[in-house]
Amino acid sequence: MLVYIDPILRGILFLFLIITLGLTGSLIANSNHENPQVNFGLFAAVFGLVFGVFYGIAAGFIKVLAFPIAIATIDFLNFVFTFAGATAIAAAIKAHSCSNQDYLDNNTVTQGSSDRCRKAQASVAFLYFAFFLTIGQLVLSVGNVLNSGPFTLPFSKRASPPRTGVPSSAV
Repeated sequence: MLVYIDPILRGILFLFLIITLGLTGSLIANSNHENPQVNFGLFAAVFGLVFGVFYGIAAGFIKVLAFPIAIATIDFLNFVFTFAGATAIAAAIKAHSCSNQDYLDNNTVTQGSSDRCRKAQASVAFLYFAFFLTIGQLVLSVGNVLNSGPFTLPFSKRASPPRTGVPSSAV
């Protein structure tokens, strides 16, 4: 069952991170000046796509990549970066109404545009959705490390010890 849950989570994560990538990329492309919070949100989306999605799915097909400790470490970093990116953008936009022109004019992320405000709010929402998916992935990865060991094939049980002993003739 776990064999199917991980690719499903990674597929949904792919959708959320692609949307986030588009939104944060649009915010950066149409910016009058730099916003480090938005830049970090873009980094979190790209990191999640490259390592959380593509590496995670590739590890399902290429067993050399599939060390449980490596997957768990990548999922942990993805967990941290998506949370930090979403929180950084949320702190920068300060969650006001996008129809308040005074707020829009005085915010470095929105830069006077209600469209940029909505894009920033959507970026926060999708990064938090991705964050909650990475929690699920992290739980699965850590469970796999604990069940099968850090350097074994994914989602496989440890080999049972060989049965040795003296055969008996008791019936």
